[in-house]
Amino acid sequence: MKRGIFGLLVIGAGLWALGTAEGVAQPNPFRRMLGQEVQAVERSLWFERADGRGGFIFDRSARMPLIQADSDDEVLAVHQARAAGGGEVWLTDTGRVMLRQSNLGGWTYFPSDRPDGVIVEPVGQARGFEVQPMEDSALERAATDMAQALAELSRNEVRAELTALDPEGNAYMADAMRMVRRGADLAPRRSVRDLQVVRLGVGERPRVSYDGQVLDISITPSMGYGGRPSSALIRQSLESQSR
Repeated sequence: MKRGIFGLLVIGAGLWALGTAEGVAQPNPFRRMLGQEVQAVERSLWFERADGRGGFIFDRSARMPLIQADSDDEVLAVHQARAAGGGEVWLTDTGRVMLRQSNLGGWTYFPSDRPDGVIVEPVGQARGFEVQPMEDSALERAATDMAQALAELSRNEVRAELTALDPEGNAYMADAMRMVRRGADLAPRRSVRDLQVVRLGVGERPRVSYDGQVLDISITPSMGYGGRPSSALIRQSLESQSR
């Protein structure tokens, strides 16, 4: 079995960077509409499921709303939309509905183990989401680990090409690589059998594409966890080439 190859574009002794081409924050029309009233509710809350199977954090204090179940280490960025029949829903980057609030204020959560939904209610404040800053050396190790894990899946040499950012940006880059590993692990093996390169850079918005050999991902560190694709979107991109 061939080992994965970690590749960095190098200029002199440093890592090649794309500069500061981070995305521009988008205005929040919901905030503009409701002003200070929204500020009062946009905080991080802990929700519990009515079926007694744990709960999740719903953080509306972030640049994009974030959801994390207590049984999952992936932080999901969601966007808000009007629900059919009234109320509001929060959807992931694949269009999956994760949470709904009715016009009367009740909440329904849609985890993978209850796709039809389960009633939840907020029970208290929760911590927000923060990343631990990461130096370039730690980012390199994370990239090496990702490339080797993908090489084991594909049984090919896999090269990682990425951008070194500031310590906080590096942390989001490393989290994006974790999403790549997770998405590839969940995808059918035939989806990654010809994978050769994982390329991660900085763009105006999060993006993922796959041509059967190169998995190309853009992240926007200024958007936090909302600035990188979810593992589900990466999995969808990988699977799109194996159908």
